Amino acid sequence: MARDTVTIQSLTLNGATISTGTTINPTNGVVIPAGGLTRNLVIQVKNTNGTIGTVTVTPGVNPPAFRKDIGTLTYTVPATTGDRIAFLEAARFAQANGDIYLDFSANMAGTVIAYRLPDGY
Repeated sequence: MARDTVTIQSLTLNGATISTGTTINPTNGVVIPAGGLTRNLVIQVKNTNGTIGTVTVTPGVNPPAFRKDIGTLTYTVPATTGDRIAFLEAARFAQANGDIYLDFSANMAGTVIAYRLPDGY
């Protein structure tokens, strides 16, 4: 499956950023090219569909994800104007190249936004 790529928006101290995000296509899922650096990574999923949706974070591979055996993480996103923020650990979810994979329930619509907090925050 060819995943849609979510570009990581780097935030700066004392600055403001607004991102429209990447449109969710449940058939494709998304890849976040985190490079294995998830300590300052914030992922926001917005659901615009009229029903509750689910997000599944795929376990990584070892190495680098030595905690991959904990398994997938699945969480819900409220309907219509709901959104969720996630902080994910590379030790559980990083693929061999450091990417993070998200999959969505078939009824999901909306956007995914990835932010990288500034160092020292």
